[in-house]
Amino acid sequence: MKKWAFFFISILIIGLIILSYKYVEANTKAQNLQNSIDAKFKAELSFTRDSFNVKMNDYAYRSILSRVSTVASISEITSYEDQNDNLDISLYNLYVALNNDRSKEKVLSRADELRDIFMMLVTNPASKEATDKLMQINDETFFRD
Repeated sequence: MKKWAFFFISILIIGLIILSYKYVEANTKAQNLQNSIDAKFKAELSFTRDSFNVKMNDYAYRSILSRVSTVASISEITSYEDQNDNLDISLYNLYVALNNDRSKEKVLSRADELRDIFMMLVTNPASKEATDKLMQINDETFFRD
């Protein structure tokens, strides 16, 4: 009977060790994936900021629209969204404003401000100040006539 108890306890301990190892391994993979998403988001923020540096023409405008769409879609799955709940909303609203013919000129007239906001976001992607400023621009240019 003692042999069976020893055998059972040994199997149980080995199982717990394996489960612990798998748990740590899964957490490491999840953290690596989150780090990769966050790095991609920061790179896209930088590209978006740079898009506001060029002389505005049809190609540059489409590039801005594409970049803002990309950062808005990625923002929801970043760790920065956990720190600043308005991050995805403010970026999505900017995309909607840029995509609307009635407001795009008003938004683009504030390209310098937008570049500065994206500079803040590149430095600190969870910046509440930056998202507040984005929301303000959205409110003043898209949500008003």
